[in-house]
Amino acid sequence: MIKKLGAEFFLAWRYFTPKRNAVSIITLISIIGVMLGVGILIIVLSVMGGFSYEMQKRFIDTGSHVILRNNVYSCFRNPVKIINDAEKVGINATPITMGQALIQSKKRFEPKGLIGFDPTSNTGIFNIKKRKEYLKYGKLPFNRNEVLISPQISSELGVTIGDKILVHSPRRLTKLFEVEDDGKVTINKNSDMYLPTELTVSGIYNFDQYKFDSNFIFTNIDDANELFDYPWGSSNFIYGWVEKPFKVDSYLDKLKIQLKDPEGYRYDYGSWKTVNGTLLQAVQMEKTMMFFLMFFLVLIAAFSITNTLITMVIQKTSEIGLMKALGANSFSISFVFVLQGFFVGIIGSLSGVIFALTALEYRNDLLEFLRNRGLNVFPPELYYMKGLPAQINYHDISIIVVLSIVLCTFGAVIPALRAASLDPAKSLRCE
Repeated sequence: MIKKLGAEFFLAWRYFTPKRNAVSIITLISIIGVMLGVGILIIVLSVMGGFSYEMQKRFIDTGSHVILRNNVYSCFRNPVKIINDAEKVGINATPITMGQALIQSKKRFEPKGLIGFDPTSNTGIFNIKKRKEYLKYGKLPFNRNEVLISPQISSELGVTIGDKILVHSPRRLTKLFEVEDDGKVTINKNSDMYLPTELTVSGIYNFDQYKFDSNFIFTNIDDANELFDYPWGSSNFIYGWVEKPFKVDSYLDKLKIQLKDPEGYRYDYGSWKTVNGTLLQAVQMEKTMMFFLMFFLVLIAAFSITNTLITMVIQKTSEIGLMKALGANSFSISFVFVLQGFFVGIIGSLSGVIFALTALEYRNDLLEFLRNRGLNVFPPELYYMKGLPAQINYHDISIIVVLSIVLCTFGAVIPALRAASLDPAKSLRCE
């Protein structure tokens, strides 16, 4: 009876779509289980991928791609030469003076990072287009004795545009005191008179990165050099930007050769990847862990097919005996039930993909619907993102679909072997 491959497909499909009974309901539940498992797995991986992509995009857009520091001296006394060498290998660079400072407004004191940059620079985030984009209030260009602060720092210090703040250098402050061997602190009588640097708030910037915005202020590089006692025209960092930031390591290798420092002894070479490496690794690890956790949902749904097919084998015992009596071999009988698991995997996986893509397409509409009803599951003021990020990776989807189909197919192996092992004579007695 079952001599050709088409016969197995025909019979498997007939068993897969029986008349309304308990088996058809259980089969439908199995398909829904696979659909939900595959769909949720795709949604979770897409959202985690979206978070990772948005974070990397912000690091690239709002930070430097290359960071260069002098290992021999505390600063670059002639940063122009280094910048010219960097430009030869495709790195657009600019000098930066950065350090920790104590910011004072009346009786309020806040430790912050201070970044001094050249206002004539037109590189990276310091080009005029970017400065206009991130400058929310105030004016350009940026002059001496002026400072840019964020809304968070403005609120902390109680200052706004036009107000003055005092900036204390830790290096200068430590010269005012002496620590004796017994730990006693005394005033250094030989120290020069020290006055903090007075800066006027000329603008308020916002990078939409809470950690950065709440900890850094910007000023003129000449003011920063004077504050930190660096020579005129020097800098302690050189920031650079490249055309292909995801291939930044190749630019650094070329820069080492250009600077005749292949072993990296003279300079410390960093990039946006190394600076944010811990955070990016944490996000990637979370994505990997979520994949394994959600994959168990697919695994559970796939092996629920085993129960369905075992029930079907019991119901079809007499029919299996009749087919064997008419000449069907064990392989043909087992293949019929393996195909049913394959059908569940195909239909459930494709339904899961459609479900996931639909949910991702309307994810922000769903968030807005929940937000209008008082359930704010993704507050933008906390994550600083306008909507729920998502990045659909069709390579990952194809892997999930293939794995799901394979699991569903293997889930049918045990019932298939059970059906193939039935004795025709004993099976026909059940009729």
